[in-house]
Amino acid sequence: MEVTAVLFDMGGTLFSYAAREEMGSASVAFLQRVGLSPDDPAVRDARRRAAEEVEGAYAARPSFLHRDLFRDRVARTAELLAVTVPPDVLARFDVEQRQAVIDHLVPMPDARETLEGLRVRGLYVAVVSNADDDYLGAVLERHSLDKLVDDWTSSEEAKSCKPDHRIYEYALAKAGRSAAETLFVGDSPQHDVAGAHQVGMRTALLGDPGMAAPLSHGLEAGVADFEIRTLIEILPIVDRCNGQP
Repeated sequence: MEVTAVLFDMGGTLFSYAAREEMGSASVAFLQRVGLSPDDPAVRDARRRAAEEVEGAYAARPSFLHRDLFRDRVARTAELLAVTVPPDVLARFDVEQRQAVIDHLVPMPDARETLEGLRVRGLYVAVVSNADDDYLGAVLERHSLDKLVDDWTSSEEAKSCKPDHRIYEYALAKAGRSAAETLFVGDSPQHDVAGAHQVGMRTALLGDPGMAAPLSHGLEAGVADFEIRTLIEILPIVDRCNGQP
């Protein structure tokens, strides 16, 4: 069947994590406000343990808010070190964490060209992301990519996080497309490939399949229909699927 719709993951796919360290600046500021040094070996160990505990617990949930995940991760770090955190410090972290992601999550070099190419071909284009509403829309609008997509779906809106099947079904319903005519593009074999396959979509995996995406702990990896190293490779894939030379 021809491809009439292409759905993209956001982080790690349309947008790069190259500035990952800068996106973690809110966590560093949080630690300093509660009197902890990020360079202290005990603090580094607590951060690692907190991330494993919290992310492992969240990965098993079919739906959650990322603002809760981020907050629980730093709060658990402080708890492991027997540090009491005032509510206003956690509230400030929420604000700064969101802003750090918006400021430092930047489009892949060929994201705009790829979206424009799909639009020229008359395809429906959307973003489907495990992100909260106030992250997803703000990131797209900051870089004017909101003007190059027909719609976007957050896990908060769908009340479902990839790889749970409901977020895919929700996005398909918004698109008015069947799974068979839809291609899902992402960077996670667990979230984007296995999740999209379970509802019948074809998939394209961007990047190194050996790199585990966040919150992929214990999840089954899928084998993509196509593997790509750059987003622009989607255009000839779509052309071939649609019988174009």
